Amino acid sequence: MISYFLYFFIPRSVVFEYVMEFPKPNEEFDYSYFIGFNYVHNEKDLIYGMVDCFKGFNNIKSYDSEYIKNISKQLDYKKFDYIVTWQKELNALHYSPYLSKRKDGLSYLNEIPLIPTYDTVITDKVYIYCIKKNNKFRAPGP
Repeated sequence: MISYFLYFFIPRSVVFEYVMEFPKPNEEFDYSYFIGFNYVHNEKDLIYGMVDCFKGFNNIKSYDSEYIKNISKQLDYKKFDYIVTWQKELNALHYSPYLSKRKDGLSYLNEIPLIPTYDTVITDKVYIYCIKKNNKFRAPGP
């Protein structure tokens, strides 16, 4: 019983490293309310999360795809997965069945959601962090 309690409730940490930061796309851009992050496996994911997903919003001007492709050239997708945070620095990444149940709306997916803890300061930058390449983690859902 105690081992089940520990497995279910005690959060585990995921080690990550800061890779880079760069300015938000423009002064009017504000995505600081986004409580999740973009989980990036490859260049296609990076371009989608930083350029293409904003195309449906008329008032939001995101990055130029060439700018993001140049950033992508600095990343090693064979060794690492990447986490992109918007206007907040990442303090910790945790996971556990309890956190998944409380903070994730996509329980039908096989991957484990990583639950972020951010610094409270809102900045004018976008941050990229890396974690070891794996197939078991993802960003939390709505």
